[in-house]
Amino acid sequence: MPASIFTSKHPHCSRLRLHSLALGLFAFLAAPPTFGAPSPAAPSDVGKVNHPEEEDFSETPFTEYGEFNEDKDEQEDSNFFAHGRFFGVSLGAGYETMGGNRGLLYQGGLPLIDFKLHYWFDFNFALDMGFSIAPHFFETSQERGGHVDVNLLRIGLNAKYYIDTKNLSAPISFANPFVTVGFGAYTQTKTAYAQGSTPDSDTGIGFCLGGGLEFAIRPKKTYFQFEGKYHMVNFNDTYSSLYQSANGIADLTGPIYTVQSNLLFTW
Repeated sequence: MPASIFTSKHPHCSRLRLHSLALGLFAFLAAPPTFGAPSPAAPSDVGKVNHPEEEDFSETPFTEYGEFNEDKDEQEDSNFFAHGRFFGVSLGAGYETMGGNRGLLYQGGLPLIDFKLHYWFDFNFALDMGFSIAPHFFETSQERGGHVDVNLLRIGLNAKYYIDTKNLSAPISFANPFVTVGFGAYTQTKTAYAQGSTPDSDTGIGFCLGGGLEFAIRPKKTYFQFEGKYHMVNFNDTYSSLYQSANGIADLTGPIYTVQSNLLFTW
């Protein structure tokens, strides 16, 4: 009879082998399988709830609300389109005279002829661009030309502001006063007959300021303007002493004054 596999010369060693095999089998059966099973959650993830990132509603210059069409602006625009003027053409005449030392030499200045194109931005602010010309003359020695005719031409741009007369008396509101400021090119052309009638032109940049009144003949169509201006300009001969010996005038400094009336047509 063959010997049993559990028989041994040392019974104690055989028993130990059996215990070891049994413990190994139970350990294998009791251990859960590791394939396909989810790993246990980390202690730090237990109880944690994921929330979406919250939006930032704090005010910045890019998120602040901006009102572009306010009721007041819309009302003003509507009134201007209904009752205002947009373009205009004026033709006028007046008188031009010199002040200071130049006024001691120059004579004439009548008539002043003026032509302008007008544009209105709103009820109070407007621009006009145009030209004016006026004849002058003076007498000096034969060496300086004798009788000299002078034509003074101005081409310039003026800004005009109509004073708000809503809270003023009726006569002032009817007159519609305004103030004006501008600049332009002033050209004086001298023709000395004792020197062969050769014209001599001189151009300078000058500024002007003034004011006037405007009366409505036919509202939005025809108006009558009256204005006066003070002009400041330097020519090449402004500080010369060409006429000191013959006329006793040290130089030709001095402003220019203009007074004129215009007939204005608008649409």
